[in-house]
Amino acid sequence: MSRAARWWLLSDLHLDASDDDPRRPGRELPGFLRREVLAARGPERHVVFVGDTFELTGFSEDESLARLKSILDQHVDTFRTLQECAALGVQLHFVCGNHDVELARPSVSASLAELLSPVEPGRVRVHPWFLHVPGVLVAEHGHQHHALHRIPELLRTAVNGTDGLDLPPLAAWHAQPSGSRLSRAGAVARACLASERAERRVRSDAYDVLLQSESRRLALDEDVVRELARLSRFRTVSAVPHTATRIVLAAAGRSIASEQAPAAAGRFARTLEASRSGVAWYISAHTHRALESPLEDCSTRYINTGTWCSDVRGRGPDQSDRQAFPYAMVDVTPAGETSGGLRYWHPTAGS
Repeated sequence: MSRAARWWLLSDLHLDASDDDPRRPGRELPGFLRREVLAARGPERHVVFVGDTFELTGFSEDESLARLKSILDQHVDTFRTLQECAALGVQLHFVCGNHDVELARPSVSASLAELLSPVEPGRVRVHPWFLHVPGVLVAEHGHQHHALHRIPELLRTAVNGTDGLDLPPLAAWHAQPSGSRLSRAGAVARACLASERAERRVRSDAYDVLLQSESRRLALDEDVVRELARLSRFRTVSAVPHTATRIVLAAAGRSIASEQAPAAAGRFARTLEASRSGVAWYISAHTHRALESPLEDCSTRYINTGTWCSDVRGRGPDQSDRQAFPYAMVDVTPAGETSGGLRYWHPTAGS
């Protein structure tokens, strides 16, 4: 059986119920899908949204369902083009990010599939944690390796919804915009304590049942999945000063700069390689810094798909040219060999 396929991966569109982003990712995406994806012929076609596709977090189940529909109604051309992709055989994948974790709710993921592909809902797949294509790629949003945004019991979201999951420290700070600094600091302290407790529950037998189920979905050994779940861990001693630094820099209109592959990416790739489940590409997002680089001490190559919204933080071509939209492309031959890399799409000049 041929393994030939082409994968397009992009992230951080942050589509909202309004359309006030100056870069207008919702207006640019349909052109990319039509000219790059639908125009392609030959192998299987997959489009992966590597998290933060929607502004969809912090809502109840009913609110999440209503908000998802309102976002798609606001971006009608995007909505219709995604429907066209699914109808023409393109497999659509949505990896959950910290801004659209609500997609992990079974009812919300089912609604997304029904809206985008009513005839064949299986054309739309939601990945609460990460997408794994054996021997080819892993795609995860990346917030699980960032203490300020990490949700330790991530898989519980996909089973019980997000109700009851505690906010990460930075999210707890932003959740009280009208509160005093003291009350907001208290929210961060409570979030840190809740995250510490959640990390202990990740190591419990009850959570291990979820990991076993996820290992079957991911086609990975249970021990490997268990190790990956514990690869990054929330620690108050490092998270609190990092949170404080982020808050101060954000108030000054600045951000923490990093132009290299995160250490967690290397740990993730080496963990897979050590278990004979290595992949050619590790693809993540979250930082809004488009980047391609090798990973230390393994054969996997790293790509960060940056962002299509106006909050560009990297020093790539998209910083000086806001009509350069980053994405990753991975081609797989019938023999399973891969090629690809970071690309930039230009609405007027092509990729």
